[in-house]
This record gives sequence, C-alpha cells and structure tokens, in this order.
Amino acid sequence: MPDSSDKQPMQPPFDVQTVSIDKLDLDLKNSRFPRDAQSQTDAFQLMMATAGDQCMELLRDITQSGQMNSSDLPIVVEQNGRFVVMEGNRRLTCLLIWRDVERLSKSPDLKRSFHAKAQRLIDASVYAAPSEVLTSVAPNEGAADRWIEGKHTGEERGAGVVAWGAAMKDRRKARHDPTKASRAMAFVDLVSTEYEDDPALLADLETVRTARYSFIQRFVDRGVVREKLGLEFAAGKMSFKHGSADTKSIIAQALSDFAQPKAESGKTWARELDTVDDFTNYLERHSALLPSSATTAQNTVGSKSEDPNGAASGSGGSGATATASNQAGSSQGASSSAEPNSTPQDTRPPRPTPPRDYIFRSLVLDKCTNRIQEIVRQTSMLSVHQNGEIVAALLRVILELTTYQYLKSNGHTVERSLDRSIKSAILKIEPTASNDLGQAEDTSELNKAFHRTTANDIRLVQYAVHDVRSASTPSETLILADRYEPVLVAMNANMGSQPLT
Repeated sequence: MPDSSDKQPMQPPFDVQTVSIDKLDLDLKNSRFPRDAQSQTDAFQLMMATAGDQCMELLRDITQSGQMNSSDLPIVVEQNGRFVVMEGNRRLTCLLIWRDVERLSKSPDLKRSFHAKAQRLIDASVYAAPSEVLTSVAPNEGAADRWIEGKHTGEERGAGVVAWGAAMKDRRKARHDPTKASRAMAFVDLVSTEYEDDPALLADLETVRTARYSFIQRFVDRGVVREKLGLEFAAGKMSFKHGSADTKSIIAQALSDFAQPKAESGKTWARELDTVDDFTNYLERHSALLPSSATTAQNTVGSKSEDPNGAASGSGGSGATATASNQAGSSQGASSSAEPNSTPQDTRPPRPTPPRDYIFRSLVLDKCTNRIQEIVRQTSMLSVHQNGEIVAALLRVILELTTYQYLKSNGHTVERSLDRSIKSAILKIEPTASNDLGQAEDTSELNKAFHRTTANDIRLVQYAVHDVRSASTPSETLILADRYEPVLVAMNANMGSQPLT
C-alpha cells in the first residue's frame, strides 16, 4: 500500500460563482431533447415540449420554497463571456419563466398548456424572481461530464432529479461524436425535424420515444423496414430517400400505432412485431401509405421472372417472359425518347384518408382552471378508436367541469342535471339560442347545440362511465365532441371572475 505521503491531494471542487441569469444559456445539445436545438428560443420550447409537466412541478417547488437545492448547484461552462448550463437546464427554464412568464406566450401550444398554471404559481409566491444564481463553473465540458452522468438516478415526479431514459442516454453517448448515433436516435432526430409543424405526429413520436424507445431501435434496425420506407442511414444521420412528404403517411401511421400500449391483437408491440415476416406483413397491410418510389421499385422487382433454377430472367434469359420484358423495355425507351420531359402517369388509386381519431386537438380553454386544461390536453392525446370508453367518459367530465366553472364564475345557479346546466349556460351566452332553428347557414352552433341537448343525449355519455354493458362507439363520441366544442369555446371566452366555491 503506497505511503500516504506519496498520494496526491484531492482535486479542488469547481469554482463557485454567482452569475446573472441574463448571462446563462440553455444547452442546445441537451440530452432530454429529441434533436439539437437551433437557438435559445428553440431550446426553451423543446424543454417545455419534452419536460413541461416536470418543469411546472419544479417551478411550484421553487416558487413555494423560495430557494433551489443548495446541495446541487447548476454546473456551467464559460464560453465567450456567457455561461452554458451543462447541468440544471430545467432549473434555468423555470427561472426564465418566473422572470418572464410571457415566454410561454410565444408558442400557442405552450401558452395553452402552461401559461395559466405558471402565472398562478408566480402570483401565489411570496418571493420575487431572482436575478442571479449560484453556479459551479467547470473548466470545460469534459470535466463536467462525469458528475452529470453520475447523478441522474431518481426523480420524484419532476421535483427531484429526473432520470434519463433510454433515448436520453443514447443522445448522451453521441454528444461528442455524432457519428456514433444509433439508428433509433437518428430516426427520432429526422422525424422531429422534418415534421416539426405537425403536433399530432410529434405527440405520438414523444410517446413512443419515452415509453418504447427500444422498439424504435428494433423497427429501424430491420432491413425490410428501411428498404420499404426508404430510410438511409450513414455516419449517425438518417434521411428519407423518397422525401419527407411521400414518407409522412406511413411514418404517421406507424407512430400512431406504436404510441398505443398494445397492438389490436392484444399483444405488446415487441411481441406483435418480432420476426422479419412480422414487420413485412405489417408494412404490407399499409402498402397504400408507402412512398411511391418504393412501391414502383417493388413492382419493378416483382415483374422479373425466374427460371426453374431460381435465376432471374434478364437480357441473357430465354422464353416469352424475357422477350416480353425486352419489348416492354424497348417500348419504354421509345416513349422516353419521344417525350423526354413527360412525367409517367401514376395509375394507383389515391391513398385512403385515415379516419379521424382524436377530439379537442385544437381546443383552447385558457380561462378554465389548470385541472380542466390538463384533462383536455390528455384527452386530446387519446385515440377514440382504441380508447373509446375512456374518451367518452372524459368528454362528460370536461363538459361537467367547464359548465360548472362558467356558471359559478358568473354568479349563476348550477342545475342538478348536466343537460339543464349546459342549456342554461348556452342561454346566458346567447339568449336567442332557444329560438326555433332556421336555415342551416343562418343558424349558430350554440342554437344547434341547445336544441340537440336532451337528458337522453347527455345520459348516453354518462352510460360510458356507469354502465358496464354500454359501449359508446367512436362515431358517437366524435359527434358529441363536435357538437359541444363551440359551446366550450364560448363558455371559455365568457368566463366570469367570481371565485369558485
């Protein structure tokens, strides 16, 4: 055992400095993100999109206690006079919101989901938002890495340290060498970048990335999947061979399916899609959604005949099939020569329009309580066809809670039955709604909803909650949601200021 006098002293801790929050930057390569952020605004929105609920829980904790964890200082690295937060990005996000809650208003989705709740937390706090924060300044990113990687083990719903999932660990491994990114990570990065304007698709992607990341790896690791979808992977990057537009339909379908806990067979997706044949059959069931170029290529390959020994007939083949192929080739060549700029006609039938599967996707109830907003948000993420009973039950809950808040906040009496409460609320907003129905183009949505609101109609929704023998069909739920969405919007716009009791 070496003599203690020969041992080196422990390395000193990082310097502790008080840094102005205005000089702190979010890490653009944060391991929580599905892709690298392009700016500080993009990083803020990505953080809220991927960990918004956890940030709200942490904001609650910070604003109520008036302090952050003294045993866990944010780790920063100085770069060009500013400080990049390597560890503590959720904390910085919360402090940025506390100092300027209107940051959340720059994105309609973030405003709808978090602005009202954040404002209430800030208003309820007895503390002022800080202008500076104590940090641990690492000499470089490498020195900070070992401490960052060693601490992410537990979370406590977001108020504590949030552990990294498989996707976050994957991004961390590729942080310093992007060429080492896995196919799964490259796929997530590609999809989240190419379809960043499609919130429904991104919501499904986030569900799969968080809950079934290993299945994404299995999916894109299969050669048949990459071939049929036209996924090209090289040096840690993935791209769409046939373009993002042509590939979107099959990507959206697959993510929508995989976002569900189980396949229609009742099996988990890991059991449903196991062998190469399983993946092949799955894609063939959705062949109409595959990229057109891939379909054309498959048809070309399928048109080749084989001789008895298994060799494909080509220019060296014999028989009528080879002759027909050569004639077809000559014909195509002649046509091509005659019309060099012509575009081949696509004779395939149009792709089927996928059935509508969600309710309240664009519903904004920002004047309602945070509880109602959260229920609406979670309901909008559920497939009506695969979670019909749950969506029907939640639809009634949303109607009941929103109507109650509207009537109470305006000092009106809440009726004992929901149908009477809804009709009462409609009449408060539009007194002429009880008039006889006129021409379709001249009749308001509230007028229609008033006359369609009956005790039996509302009770049918209630059966979804209380009657085990009753099952609300997806079409019934969609019809009811469409009927009452304008009513919910009107109640939200006319919400009163009296406190709820």
